[in-house]
Amino acid sequence: MTIILSIIVLSVLVMFHEFGHFIVAKLSGARVNEFSIGFGPRLFKKKYGETEYSFRALLFGGYVALEGEDEKSSDPRAIINKPWPVRLAVFAAGPLMNILLAFLLLFIVFFYIGSPVPKVQTVMEGYPAEKAGILPGDKILMINDIKINSWEQLEKAISSSNGKTLVMEIERDNKIIKKEVTPVFDKKASKVMIGIVPAYERSFLLAVKTAVDRTIYFSKLIVLSLAMLISGKVSVNEIMGPVGIVQAVGTVAKTGMINLLAFSALISVNLGLFNLLPFPALDGGRILFVLAEAVRGKPLPPEKEGYIHYLGFLLLIALLIFATYRDIMRIF
Repeated sequence: MTIILSIIVLSVLVMFHEFGHFIVAKLSGARVNEFSIGFGPRLFKKKYGETEYSFRALLFGGYVALEGEDEKSSDPRAIINKPWPVRLAVFAAGPLMNILLAFLLLFIVFFYIGSPVPKVQTVMEGYPAEKAGILPGDKILMINDIKINSWEQLEKAISSSNGKTLVMEIERDNKIIKKEVTPVFDKKASKVMIGIVPAYERSFLLAVKTAVDRTIYFSKLIVLSLAMLISGKVSVNEIMGPVGIVQAVGTVAKTGMINLLAFSALISVNLGLFNLLPFPALDGGRILFVLAEAVRGKPLPPEKEGYIHYLGFLLLIALLIFATYRDIMRIF
């Protein structure tokens, strides 16, 4: 059951990505020959108008086949014959749709469970907050004379304290009091903390704000991870392939639907940003060629660009096989 659920999650993420390319191409008047979920043998196909819609056996991917994408075409509606801003929009739409999907999933999560606010729900025993006399229900207004408007601001102020004592202005029973707290590094949590658990509040606007903040946080986290991978600070052996993702989704699914939605949002951001990398065959590679054309004033011959993307695709397949092998080795 968890495998089926994992496949459904990945299929939805891919479908949103490809739908981004598809809808912008359609709106721009470009000819779309095929919209496919998955690669490999075709399991189902149906043609509506000029576009064939297909469902294929290997669900870890998908594509939108645009007329003139990798070859010359005399069709005036071919993507190669569209102005470069139109092509840029079509190629960028897939990754941006993944980021939008991540925001929507996170909005559902925080609208359901509420968003953390700078108000104390629980004080952890033995931590600095308890020793300083902070109590459940306390609302933290300021830290070192800096106004605190969100739980994220509170966490940042604590994590960047460098072991220095913080002066907190707290609202308790309609009175303003001050407390001095010295954060400590917690090895189990791997972060600097004072030992408080936030209260949660529910509202539409708060859910929107928290979803935006968390989407940005996920994006920064993934960009940092990619930078560490490229610089060699993280081994390529840590790359997770399709099998690893299916296993991870299945594990998270057992902890509840809310956690699954949040994890799916993380994967969606990852998929979107990965596709923006300036690598042949990826959307980022195609965007790079379009921008190069805008600067040069003329495009690279379609056949040459198509050949470069084909080589990039082969390299991606090799990476996929390697990552899958590493996934299997980790499991067994």
